[in-house]
Amino acid sequence: MIGSNVKVTASNCIGAVTQSNGHACKLLGRWYHQSELAALPYKGSGPYHARFQQTMLRIKDPKVTIPWYEKHFGMKLVHWIDFPQWTFTVYFMERPREGQVIPPCSLEKTTVENERYLNNMDGATLEFTHNHGAENDENLKLWNGNTGRDADPGPNYAEEPANRGFGHVAFNCDDVYEACDILERNGVKFQKKPDEGRMKGLAFALDPNGYWVEIVKREKLGWLEYYNYSQTMMRVKDGPATIEFYTKHLGMTLIRKMDMPQYKFTNYFLVSVTPEELEEAMKLDPACANGLDPNVPNGLTKVMWNACLELTWNHGTEKDPNFKVHDGNAQPQGFGHVGFLLDDLQGACDQMEADGVKFKKRPQDGNMRGIAFIYDPNDYWVELIDRKASFAGICANY
Repeated sequence: MIGSNVKVTASNCIGAVTQSNGHACKLLGRWYHQSELAALPYKGSGPYHARFQQTMLRIKDPKVTIPWYEKHFGMKLVHWIDFPQWTFTVYFMERPREGQVIPPCSLEKTTVENERYLNNMDGATLEFTHNHGAENDENLKLWNGNTGRDADPGPNYAEEPANRGFGHVAFNCDDVYEACDILERNGVKFQKKPDEGRMKGLAFALDPNGYWVEIVKREKLGWLEYYNYSQTMMRVKDGPATIEFYTKHLGMTLIRKMDMPQYKFTNYFLVSVTPEELEEAMKLDPACANGLDPNVPNGLTKVMWNACLELTWNHGTEKDPNFKVHDGNAQPQGFGHVGFLLDDLQGACDQMEADGVKFKKRPQDGNMRGIAFIYDPNDYWVELIDRKASFAGICANY
């Protein structure tokens, strides 16, 4: 299919199909017979076969946070990596499909097989970073992303940071009211219940670290899973520039643009999706019967399993030279970055650098090879992970 990424078996080069006549496909500027090409065993899109794979959040205590997401949202621990030399451990949790096979993983044991699963997955994870000793720090308060000097007067107003950045993660479910009743009975605290505030029918729970977890209604399609992890929200300085960055360099697709001129902001929804996945999702949404136009209302975020980046742009901030969203890595800290899997990290980074992308860490920098960090137009950190990367021998637990 046009747009699909395939591998040239003779050279192992990967590229997107730009033309096809049924017997041969054109990619990387030349034609290949179908017998010379191989489908890839994992999903990706764009020039580097990228896939949105993680949202990193710092946490206070993994022995509290991990069971909380397991119990309340059906997430599973799929891998963890311990770096005692740098005094931190990272934990990766996924909300898998029912029946999905995952290598066994617990807080006591993980393996190289779990690492391979993580680095070749099609789904997305929450990466929880635990700085050793944080669980014993009574004064530790993690920044949830929603307090700052740009907030309205009230409980979310704070002198620092000057501007907010990350906002929340979200889970979709069939019935928000029922889900919130269950959560409340199980002791979960709320920032907003479904009938509170101006926006009815959605809610925000609070996780053990104070992060907001949005609960959103999806279409009732006979889902076997009570929840699906559906989005990570970040505020951005320049909406159009940010959309260009994530679509051009990381192959994301803009599936919805929601303009709110009366409130002077726009919400964008971006997703890592293959042409086949998008086609299947569009069949489930009558609004896409004539194709996808992100400027026309649609319900794709309510029928897709793929997690979205929701980007909120407050109009006018792009013209303010002094405006900067808080990236979560300077003080106060909380959110850290989003991350994408790639096939050829070094080749991708070489091309990105030639295209003017700014780097925080190149693959060869530091002690952690197989990963890189770039800056998006808002100076958020974006991790790039080579699907072949391994920390075996560097980490302490496998």
